[in-house]
Amino acid sequence: MTDMNHTDTDYAIECTDVRLRYPHQHTEALAGINLAIPQGVICGLFGRNGAGKTSLMALLAGLRRPSGGSVRVLGESPWENARVAPQVAYVFPKSKSDATINSIRARDLLKMGALLRPHWDAGLAEHLLKRFDVPLKKPGSKMSQGQAAALRCAIGLASRAPLTIFDEAYLGMDAVYRKIFIDELLTDYLRYPRTILFSTHYIAEMERLFSEAIIIDAGQILIHDDADTLREQGKTLQDLFINLTLKEGESYDN
Repeated sequence: MTDMNHTDTDYAIECTDVRLRYPHQHTEALAGINLAIPQGVICGLFGRNGAGKTSLMALLAGLRRPSGGSVRVLGESPWENARVAPQVAYVFPKSKSDATINSIRARDLLKMGALLRPHWDAGLAEHLLKRFDVPLKKPGSKMSQGQAAALRCAIGLASRAPLTIFDEAYLGMDAVYRKIFIDELLTDYLRYPRTILFSTHYIAEMERLFSEAIIIDAGQILIHDDADTLREQGKTLQDLFINLTLKEGESYDN
């Protein structure tokens, strides 16, 4: 279910028969992905661990090159593309290998954002860090997991990139800060619409955000449709996700 009455020029993301195989792996991480996401929507990307979510987002962010097929972001291939890179913000969970976030003080990261992001809003960045109680003088390595996650999310929102990708970005934030983040994201999106792709396991908590939803499993798109259309089937997005991806013999207790 991918036909939502958009013209080609409306799409922020276009994937045609996209395949990705990592070295020394027998199976493809992505096995013929066809996807078109219009500009100006908030799209939820749901999948179990290893389903291919992060592989897909890495391709969209230009961090990997597809093994086959075509990836277009904002009308161009994102791979090694200096025009596309500043227009895409990719926010991912805290990693010990991320030297930038871990070693640079928060206030200096905001200065970098102003230099690298053409749509950067310094006032929004400062507002968000204050709401999340992020210490400006500390690097990510000296912060709690929740503070580091809040810093990443704040940078992602303040970038106001035409394509903003959140990959389980607020893991580590407590329920209060997650709600603050959702409220701030929605408020800023309504003022400055852009395409937001959001991968999360907190589907029920974030359901009100999504205007479109994608469910991916074993490197293939199971479903992509307007979120309200999916809800009209009498299920929440979380229930639909569970029903489509629950394996034989598994059980789920909500």
